[in-house]
Amino acid sequence: MKALGPLRKVLPETAEFEGQEYRLEPGRRQVFMYIREPSAGIGDNTGIILLSHNWGGTWELTRPWCDVICDKFNLIAVSVNYLQSGWRADQTVIPYDHGLLQAGDLLRAVWHIRESLAAAGVVWNPRRCYAAGASGGGNVSQMANKLAPRSFACVIDLCGMACLSDRIAYGEAGRLNALYSRDPASPYFLSPAMQEIRDLGNRAHLALQYAANPANQVVIVHGLDDDYCPVTDKIAVFRNMIAAGFRPEGHFITRNQVDGIVVTTTGHQVGDRAYVIAHFGKDYLAEHGEHILALREPDDFERGETVVYPVTGGEYRVDFSVGAPTVGFVPDGKGSGR
Repeated sequence: MKALGPLRKVLPETAEFEGQEYRLEPGRRQVFMYIREPSAGIGDNTGIILLSHNWGGTWELTRPWCDVICDKFNLIAVSVNYLQSGWRADQTVIPYDHGLLQAGDLLRAVWHIRESLAAAGVVWNPRRCYAAGASGGGNVSQMANKLAPRSFACVIDLCGMACLSDRIAYGEAGRLNALYSRDPASPYFLSPAMQEIRDLGNRAHLALQYAANPANQVVIVHGLDDDYCPVTDKIAVFRNMIAAGFRPEGHFITRNQVDGIVVTTTGHQVGDRAYVIAHFGKDYLAEHGEHILALREPDDFERGETVVYPVTGGEYRVDFSVGAPTVGFVPDGKGSGR
């Protein structure tokens, strides 16, 4: 991990690490992250929280969130400039990743921070691992939770995309267009497998997630009038989570929940996002209290195993066995997928 600034307590305030190669933009890729330690320092109950920005945003948008949340909950708060941060459809023809390698970047950030803490001989609490984000960051947070199903005690999804639906993939309706193609000969073709792994409500995948970590808590906060990320898609994810055995907490914001302080709209913004996350997540992120959540078993980083999700034409594998986590598709010869 390459430090970009002076050391701040144990960890560097800013750092870079090598991201996984993106097939549509071959070559080495460096990922930047901002790290905010609690003002009181890292202790034996300090955890980690990933705070992720929206589709088209950059790490700078969630830097202030880190400054708010780290001290409030005794967490190392991290803002990652994941793959395609700053991406805009009117500036590129390359499709938007929509959560997969972006979530991989979040997991690599956690891996590098864990390695740095171990190298420094710092005692902390790896069982207190969380993720939260808004819009595209909500989607990426839930995808990280999916790719590392034993690693997060709680994830807070504020108005994130529920899946890579046709309307988003091809820009058929609404305000989002990920620029994929229906042409199998196109390098930007969207295969069934690619859609399946990016579907947070995929029933077969949720069953695997539940088997891995039935105590995993997801908090969803989503405005009923969201005109970017359809609330109906998120309600379907919420329903499928319940059917799989999870007990997600859902806050689908109506007009009578707008208090003008924390929640200011039933639309996509919802409110001051750092404080919305702190408000709806406080029972689970807190160090002490009735509903605090921490992992009970060794996580994916400690287990060093491979997480597998079957999809049409093969399976996606997340390999934690050697070094930083790696995400990949393995075909079975019966179909196509990427």
